Amino acid sequence: RWLVQIETFDPHEPFFSYDRHKVHYAKPYDGPELDWPTYGRVTESPETVQHVRDQYSALLSMCDVSLGRVLDMMDELSLWDDTMLIVCTDHGFLLGEHGWWTKMVQPWYDETIHTPLFIWDPRAKVRAKRRKSLVQTIDFGPTLLDYFGVAPTERMEGRPLGQTIASDTPVREAGLFGAFGMHVNVTDGRYVYM
Repeated sequence: RWLVQIETFDPHEPFFSYDRHKVHYAKPYDGPELDWPTYGRVTESPETVQHVRDQYSALLSMCDVSLGRVLDMMDELSLWDDTMLIVCTDHGFLLGEHGWWTKMVQPWYDETIHTPLFIWDPRAKVRAKRRKSLVQTIDFGPTLLDYFGVAPTERMEGRPLGQTIASDTPVREAGLFGAFGMHVNVTDGRYVYM
């Protein structure tokens, strides 16, 4: 009965990575070095936009290698039989799509709100399956407590995801999302009301 949380800042500005990752995306470029785009409209040339995307891709490759080290350790220690694994991010990122940089643009585009999430639950042993049920990060706490046989607190609004993982059982009809000082939105997974 143990818990390890690995919180990484990357992928995030500045888009730093090692040369061994950058080599996969190396293209001729003689413009300004830009590894931290402004939070706003794209005003840079298409070549600079591509350079930023390449820098970000190299950073993602670096993150993938680090995640791979965790997965390899799960293999090495035979943890898949009794260890839950949750991999997620807190938001997406615009790299020039829709003419914008970063995450702070309204309306919220799918690139910023549809975030990667995968969960391995050894109780269900479901792998390589996509679920359609709407879930949110507030469900992680109750999911972990449920895994350890602990009831959620009264104030927790999230729901355990064990049955969602096992059989795509929905835990909610709609979810709220937004950003401080900006829009608050509600979605049913198909439509968004802002």
